[in-house]
Amino acid sequence: MFRPHLLFPLFGKLENLKGIGSKSIFNLHKLGIFKPLDFLYSFPTSLKIRKHLEIVNDFNENETVILKIRVIKHNFKNFKGPISIEVTDGFNKINLIFFNAKNDWIKRNLPINQERFVSGKLQKYMDNFQIIHPDYIETINDLDKIPEIEPIYSLTKGISQKVFFNCVNQILQLLPKSINSYEWVCKKRLNAMNWTDHASSLKRIHAPKTINDISLNSNFRLRLAYDELLSHQLSLLIARNFSKKNKKKRRISTHRISTLIRKKLPFSLTKSQELCIAEIQSDLSKTDRMYRLIQGDVGSGKTLVALFAMILVAENRGQSALMVPTDILANQHFFNFLQYTKDAGINTVLLTGKMKTKEKKETLEIIKSGKADLIIGTHALFQKGVLFKKLELVIIDEQHKFGVKQRHDLIQKGENLDILVMTATPIPRTLELANYGDMDISKIIDKPLNRKKIDTSIISEKKIDKLISRLFEICNNGAQAYWVCPLIEDGEKSELVAIEKRLSILNKFLPNIKIETLHGKMSEEQKSYIMTSFMAGSIQILLATTVIEVGIDVPNANVIIIEAAERFGLAQLHQLRGRVGRGEKKSNCILIYSKNVSDQGKERLEVLRKFDNGFDIAEKDLLMRGGGNPIGPQQSGIPKFKIANLEFDKDLLYYAHEDASEIIKNNKNLKSKDGENIRILLHLMNRDKSLSLLETG
Repeated sequence: MFRPHLLFPLFGKLENLKGIGSKSIFNLHKLGIFKPLDFLYSFPTSLKIRKHLEIVNDFNENETVILKIRVIKHNFKNFKGPISIEVTDGFNKINLIFFNAKNDWIKRNLPINQERFVSGKLQKYMDNFQIIHPDYIETINDLDKIPEIEPIYSLTKGISQKVFFNCVNQILQLLPKSINSYEWVCKKRLNAMNWTDHASSLKRIHAPKTINDISLNSNFRLRLAYDELLSHQLSLLIARNFSKKNKKKRRISTHRISTLIRKKLPFSLTKSQELCIAEIQSDLSKTDRMYRLIQGDVGSGKTLVALFAMILVAENRGQSALMVPTDILANQHFFNFLQYTKDAGINTVLLTGKMKTKEKKETLEIIKSGKADLIIGTHALFQKGVLFKKLELVIIDEQHKFGVKQRHDLIQKGENLDILVMTATPIPRTLELANYGDMDISKIIDKPLNRKKIDTSIISEKKIDKLISRLFEICNNGAQAYWVCPLIEDGEKSELVAIEKRLSILNKFLPNIKIETLHGKMSEEQKSYIMTSFMAGSIQILLATTVIEVGIDVPNANVIIIEAAERFGLAQLHQLRGRVGRGEKKSNCILIYSKNVSDQGKERLEVLRKFDNGFDIAEKDLLMRGGGNPIGPQQSGIPKFKIANLEFDKDLLYYAHEDASEIIKNNKNLKSKDGENIRILLHLMNRDKSLSLLETG
């Protein structure tokens, strides 16, 4: 999709800007600025307000001032040190202090007996007024070059406020006047929100009159945040429409195998599981490809839903691939699937990177020949040597553990594949719209009937000795436990007890208890051996890092202790808690907080004690932490907004979703003047790829 000519200057080279060289470009890239347009969407975070003074006095100390001065004396030094320039406002003597300034530069800019306007922070040192490094020195005729109100930007070393501000002003001049003839926000929304046009909002943000102009509540910022969210929602809907253009030929399923497996299950499916399976079954009967997200709380039975999806494809002689993040999890799913599909005429295979060469070669041949119906694996599934004969469905478990490119590589293994994504991290409604607006969403809300409530308690690290004594009794009664530490080894300044130190302490006080460690620095073979031993019951306490967070199922483990719990996100704590409560015995989760925990840290842990539903916890987490990163570790697929704040602007997100749906419904190819307006927005917000989908569709 060709960019309109009027926008060319905004997408030019940074070196074309006055005052920008190769070093500046390198530093600007650190700020995410690669083209002139990027300056306009990097907003000021505060204001510097300068106060005009005729004569300085003690009341103005620590204020940023503008003064008319006359230069009295240059105090140059023969050795390295600050240069002091003596000036007067006509009544007071003031020292202008410079570090590393050249004498010639001082003489040129502050000649003796000449008047100048200077600006800077007024301070006092040994009863004398001084300004260290004035930020402006101007001649008497150039007072207007000193801004009374100056926006302050969050920058990096090597880029000064003055350089950045000058670039912004240059680029505002590059904004074509004709841009105001394009308006992509409907009149109803504009009037209801009392917004100005896009260009005027940008100009006011970068030339604010008061601090309110750059606040979260500023109408100028809200308008621009809405533009960003609208462009994002439009791009998701365009992508969704594009995926629907390639129709699939479906066969009518007999449901013979899925019915057989249902009868073999030792338990009944929950209502949520039944609903999810029905939604997937409906998707797989339509000519549109499936693109669905399944959200299920810890232990809600998502994997069983995935199995039925794969069975539905196998009944129609297609292959399915389930990709999971760890070898341990892949082996666990493979073993369980074999039990369910035994004697059902389904061939289930496992593919991981740690398989022996001969075994891996045989598995690859089975997959390539089409004899494998259900393929379970890790990242190994999307390597170049893996060829499928009739891959129809890709399921990605714990999708945030995989990068976007990795998911893309797997999807390229077949044509027009159905996609099923699963996550055990419940996602608040705001983030659903932001991240998965192009997907259908299913939720598994209820848990299996045999799942017992986990008792959660919060204790101080001062009570660890008593806890260890209690742990001795628990293990002697045949139960197993997890103990989670957040670090593998001590950092120089860390107050956290490292996993090795904790192991030494536990071995000392629990001499006859079998304890092993599990952490990310171990090889896959080591981790697999330890986990298998723990599942078999030969290890009583598993001292681990968060590698146990996902999917590990050990019914006999009914206690989990999480040390320095305030250091974890709520979603992550909830995931870890879900490692227990999988057997018949009552289970406990014990959260240990550090001695320096904040009141907010304790308050966050209280959420875990009060709530056991991941969806409730996710909403509370979002409210308590704001937009930042509310669902634990940064997810590869989460869009990074430059302007919008997902928590503060959630109403705007809903409006943007509503308006984008209406736009695509009425003008899916973005034709006519209204469509041209939308195309300008998508270009401005770097959504050109969405427009290319329209052209290639």
